[in-house]
Amino acid sequence: MSRSPDGTVLVTGGGGFIGTYAVRELLERGRRVCIYGSGGPAGERRFVLGGAADAVAVERGSIDDLPRLVDVVKRHRPTAIVHLAGIVDTLALAPNPYLALRVNLQGTVNVFEAARLFDVARVVNVSSIGVLPTVQYEPIDAAHPLVLATEGPGSGAYGAAKAAGELFGFAYGGAYGLDVRTIRPSAVYGFGMQWHSANYMKQFVEPAVRGEAVRLPSGGPLPRDYTHVLDVATLIAAVLEGPDDADRTFYAATGELLVTAAQAARMVMELVPGSSIEIADVLGPDDMIETAFRGVLSIENARTQLGWQPVYRSLREGIAEYIARYRAYLEAGGIGDGGR
Repeated sequence: MSRSPDGTVLVTGGGGFIGTYAVRELLERGRRVCIYGSGGPAGERRFVLGGAADAVAVERGSIDDLPRLVDVVKRHRPTAIVHLAGIVDTLALAPNPYLALRVNLQGTVNVFEAARLFDVARVVNVSSIGVLPTVQYEPIDAAHPLVLATEGPGSGAYGAAKAAGELFGFAYGGAYGLDVRTIRPSAVYGFGMQWHSANYMKQFVEPAVRGEAVRLPSGGPLPRDYTHVLDVATLIAAVLEGPDDADRTFYAATGELLVTAAQAARMVMELVPGSSIEIADVLGPDDMIETAFRGVLSIENARTQLGWQPVYRSLREGIAEYIARYRAYLEAGGIGDGGR
C-alpha cells in the first residue's frame, strides 16, 4: 500500500538548499507545503521555486524549540513531515559537540515528538552518509554497520547526532508506531548550494561560469558519489509516497563508481571552455573527515521498492544542468556570489 498524495507536508529547513528542491518537487506533485525554519527561500533558492514561492506557507522557528514546533504542527495538521533542518557544517560542529546534540539530535527528536502528538502519518528524516564509520564492504547498503568495535561515525559530532537521530526514529516507531523513513544523501551538488559545502562543486562551477580562475589548495584526490540535488528531491518524494512495507533507510546517491574532485574539476573545464581550475593533489581538513566513509553506495532498494532512479547518474550531465541553471540565474539579474 502506497501513501496517498493528500494533505499538507511540513518541511523543516524548507528554505535551505535541499529543502527548496524538495518543496518544489512536492508542489509539482500537487501537495500543499508549509516550511518551518529560519525563513522561506531567498536569493538563489527563491529563483529555484520561481512563482511557486508565494504559494508556500512559511512558519519561522527553530527545531530545538519544541513548544513552537508543536504549535505549528497543531495548527497546520500535516499528514507528513520532511525533516531537513539542522547544522550541516561539520567543521563548525567538530569543536562543539553540544551544539550538534542540541540542534541536530534534540531537534530531530522534537520533530518525532510533534509528529507523534498529532498523528502524522509519515516522517522522512534526511540524515547523511556521515553516519558511516570506515567502510567495511562495497557497495555500501542500509545494512552496513554504523558502530564498530573500535569506532563510530566518521564525521564526528555531526555524524554521531545524525546516527542517534536515526536510532530515535526506530525508537519512536517501536514505542508509538510512528512511521519514520531515513534518507542518507551523498555529496549533494547543484544550483543554490552553500559555499561551505565540502565537495567543492560550487567553487568549481560558479567562478568558472563568471570567467574567474579557480585555485584550491587541497581536495583533488578524494573520491565521492556526487548526487544532484534534483535526484535527492525526487527520492524524498518517492520515500514519502512509498509503500508501507518498504525499507526504513535509503541512500540518495547514483550508485556509480566514485569520482574524484580533480576529475569533477576537469569536467567543469570541458563544459565551460576557457575556464581554469586547479585543485591540489593533497587532502585538507574537510577531506580528511570523509576519507574513511566514502565508498560505492547501493541504491538497489530504492530502485526495486520505490521505483526510483537518479536522472543524473552521469556527473557530467549533472554539472551541465548546474551550469545552465546558474547562467539563467545570472541572466535574470541574480548576484554572482549568492549562497554564502
